[in-house]
Amino acid sequence: MKKREFLKLMSASTVTVLVSSGVWRAYDNGVFSTGQGPAYEPWQTWRTEASEGPLALVQAAILAATPHNTQPWLFQVTQSQIKLYADTKRHLGAMDPYLREMHIGLGCAVENMLLAAKANGYQCQLTLAPGTLAAIPSAPQSQLVASLELSPGPSSASDLYEAIPKRHTNRAAYDRKRPVSTETLQTLQTLVQGDPELRVFLFTSAAERQKFAQATIQATEEIIADSVMAHDSHRWFRSSWQDLQQYKSGPHIDASGLPPGMRALVKMLPPVSEDTANNAWLGSTKTTLAAAPVLGFVAVRGLYDQPQSLRAGQLWQRMHLWATHQELAMQPINQLMERVDRERQLGKEPRTARSLAALMGDSTWKPTFAFRLGYPTEVGLASARRPVEEVLLSTGTG
Repeated sequence: MKKREFLKLMSASTVTVLVSSGVWRAYDNGVFSTGQGPAYEPWQTWRTEASEGPLALVQAAILAATPHNTQPWLFQVTQSQIKLYADTKRHLGAMDPYLREMHIGLGCAVENMLLAAKANGYQCQLTLAPGTLAAIPSAPQSQLVASLELSPGPSSASDLYEAIPKRHTNRAAYDRKRPVSTETLQTLQTLVQGDPELRVFLFTSAAERQKFAQATIQATEEIIADSVMAHDSHRWFRSSWQDLQQYKSGPHIDASGLPPGMRALVKMLPPVSEDTANNAWLGSTKTTLAAAPVLGFVAVRGLYDQPQSLRAGQLWQRMHLWATHQELAMQPINQLMERVDRERQLGKEPRTARSLAALMGDSTWKPTFAFRLGYPTEVGLASARRPVEEVLLSTGTG
């Protein structure tokens, strides 16, 4: 064989090896498997695995919104009752030192169960456990937060119920050229449903949104500068496809809001450092807030009142489901409230709380949840979910 022919053969072989290696790495990192695998099955099977009985309500509950996709819920099920427990082991540490966000996520699960109860022919009596939110227990355990008493009733599937498997947090930039109508915003505020301890505040003018964005960006920078907060947040991120399929929880690049090509590229690369991830989060926060036509708060009278936190979660779930039905996108942006909790935990001057009060113009209302709203520019993708069998304490459904 001549030297030139040999070199050509070697070059072709090298390219083949590199391409094959790249394809294998892409396959191993889930580049071709977005939204697939055991971690995503609950989104496809939520009405087929347990189409009858109380477990159908739990199937809906596990698709609810949840902080950092921690899924901090456990269920005890019988034919006539579902008890919801906070799984306090699945806490966010310094990001949520009083489990306030955890209880908002649990309230989201409650709302999905109420919607599923009507759709599956149940009347439902809801009881929320009383109490004041306290620091993360030193020995985390299950804590009862809500009970649903079930009895036969008429079957009625609402638009919000039908939106349950379509509701996903959309972290991409929203369409800044397409405003959200006043009528839509007014309807969104009515979803409070007359609760005197809940209120929705919306910010639509350029000046209001700029103040909101600047305060949120500053809070994001402070979280990143707080090594404990930053670490407690980052430890939930699933950097590998294998971890995502194993744990079926936590944030992952697929639901980050990146365009498909960029998402595939990031999945092909080695895991990024905590600092790199934090800088990317800060950059994304700046970009998406600048493009958001609507920013808002869910506010309560008592920031650490447990039932109010649960009802705030119910409200957020209703809002997000309704927005999904209207083909709108939504995303939580809770950095300001997370800094309020952290300053309280450390005994620091409540600077962020005062900043929020000035932004609200009414110190009697305490923001507990922040969000952005608009029309999507990218499709919001599903996050991983643990199946029902992994979140049951016990069952008496036969």
